Amino acid sequence: MIITNKRWIWLCALAMVAGCTTDVREGAAPGVQVRDSRAPQAGIRYNTVVIVDKSLQNWDGKVFDPPWAEAISAGPKEENKRSKIAVESTNSRRTATGTLEVWAILRNRTDFPLQIEGRTQFFDEAKAPAEGPTAWKRLFLPPQSVATYREYSTKVEGIGFYYVEIREGR
Repeated sequence: MIITNKRWIWLCALAMVAGCTTDVREGAAPGVQVRDSRAPQAGIRYNTVVIVDKSLQNWDGKVFDPPWAEAISAGPKEENKRSKIAVESTNSRRTATGTLEVWAILRNRTDFPLQIEGRTQFFDEAKAPAEGPTAWKRLFLPPQSVATYREYSTKVEGIGFYYVEIREGR
């Protein structure tokens, strides 16, 4: 068999392509937990409220504090930074129909009105997502005031945990 120039070029190209293949993995893969010393609490903490918007965090503006608060907040300027809102409390309970009601009491710590949004993700007893996140719900906070964010699960059974996210209104 005589190899012509065209066939020789074709065989060389085929050999190069065969040598350049990569290992392609298809199908399911195990989850990987990311551990980072800069963000030790990066995972989901169930039954909590998280402020996800940086514009609501690390704000060093003027806030109203009782006179005794100055004694406990003494320290470097970086430590005195505060968020615009504070999560006063959060809890949940079963309603008469069996759904889970979640609420968070939020405080506006600024001297101007804020518009924020919240949404909730519900999980089952095994901490697996049971429902998709709810739609963002808008909440208005007058200056130096308290307001309550509330959400209800749609499933009656199997809801065991929740995770609330708060961001600035858009």
